[in-house]
Amino acid sequence: MNNLSVMMENIEVWLSPSIIHSARNCARRLIDTLPDKETLRNNRVLLAYGGGKDSSYMVAYVRYIQGLLWQEKGDTFRLRISTNRHAGMNDCVMENIDRVYRALQIQGDEMVECLLTDGLLIRPFERHLAMPDAVRQQNRNDVLMNGHRFQADARSTFCNACNLSMVNSFGLAAHYDGGVDLIITGDSPQEQTAYVAWARHLSRLFAAPEVEKRAGFSGFLETLDGVAERYFGNIYGAENVTPGHRITHQLARDPLFFNIYQDTAYEAGAHWTLLNDFMHFRFDELMFSFSESDCGNPTLMAHIRGLRAETLLQRSYAEGIREYVRFALGLMKQKDFPPHLITEMAARYQDDQAINAQRERATQFASSAFGLNTGQLVCMIYSPFTEQGKHLAHYLAQEQLALDASDIDALLGGNQSNPSLAGRLEALSGLTLAQLRQCWRSPLVTSLLEKKRHDPLSRILRYDPHKAIIQVNNGVLRDTVSEVISGR
Repeated sequence: MNNLSVMMENIEVWLSPSIIHSARNCARRLIDTLPDKETLRNNRVLLAYGGGKDSSYMVAYVRYIQGLLWQEKGDTFRLRISTNRHAGMNDCVMENIDRVYRALQIQGDEMVECLLTDGLLIRPFERHLAMPDAVRQQNRNDVLMNGHRFQADARSTFCNACNLSMVNSFGLAAHYDGGVDLIITGDSPQEQTAYVAWARHLSRLFAAPEVEKRAGFSGFLETLDGVAERYFGNIYGAENVTPGHRITHQLARDPLFFNIYQDTAYEAGAHWTLLNDFMHFRFDELMFSFSESDCGNPTLMAHIRGLRAETLLQRSYAEGIREYVRFALGLMKQKDFPPHLITEMAARYQDDQAINAQRERATQFASSAFGLNTGQLVCMIYSPFTEQGKHLAHYLAQEQLALDASDIDALLGGNQSNPSLAGRLEALSGLTLAQLRQCWRSPLVTSLLEKKRHDPLSRILRYDPHKAIIQVNNGVLRDTVSEVISGR
């Protein structure tokens, strides 16, 4: 237990009296919740760690509680920390996680195990573990297939599949090596209730089988597994849903939930020195991306908005970027980001020169993270092959592509063989021929401003809370129109 003793000596000078007081209260509540109150080390507690600023603070807070119990009882619970990784997280996130673990004296402590989940692969955390190529390819496929159905809507393109993957990582980590007794969350009881209601709402949208309410966490996971199966069946075709798209729900034991929401504040400004000076958390210029501090995808969301303005709407890249920046800075304020971080983010897009620099950075990130070039992102914006090529003629004309729409119809709709054309379309879109044909026979997902459809994907888009309606200049129509903007 030397690690805990050293950590407790080091951390307390960085904690305010109010945080120390709240942690002691939280520790008492936790003991009352643990199944084995006599031998604390018999209890295994799971904490999810995304690698961002809020979850880094949460790791420190729970680690401190672990130390408080050791000081008071001479014993404490076993802590399992699990990180779900995806292509939008670069190596700087792993570096931050490693620094946090070192500051908290976690490496080498027998009472803590740190896990890393890459798709279905779960391993002990190591700083330089490479992401499997299969996981990166799956993330790329998810971005493309969602993007071509949702017409490159930001959150639908990047977040729908990622959110379901995150839920699966909970199941994997909760089941791993005999399971856990307790899951610690920062969500309030009201938020937990809302999540369950959300899962049941999705299960009804997709006609997925609902599990009895008393089934606990495993039942919640099973409900979302039914949603995931039907969601990805809608995106890829039922016969193409992979095990990596499903959600683990058969757990070794069914854990309880314990929330720390009532005990501590999450605003980074309230514990800035702890994050910055003690745990050496660093806001990477790419991973600190608007309201996220562990994911570069919001940079791509802004980039796609700029490309959309420049190509589809025949305006300028900078105009589209400024639309997204106004929206996303508002999200940062809603999430109580410290003012200096909001100012820093705004400065990245403060003028045309800064916007051009960010454009180059986003272009490089799209290539390194997802293997996508600018032309493939632009193709996704038009979504020209979805719904029997509804937007195909517009795409071919506006992007000045010397391709024959009837030949594309014969290839994608009639299943005729044309290797040369297939290769050209695959290069333009990033999609395989099978994926292009799946898009061709699938409907486009409409926004809440268009003719309402009752398919579940349109309803997911309609009820996403992180969006706004804005007025934009459509250069093609030579008019101002209302549009939906979403992001993170």
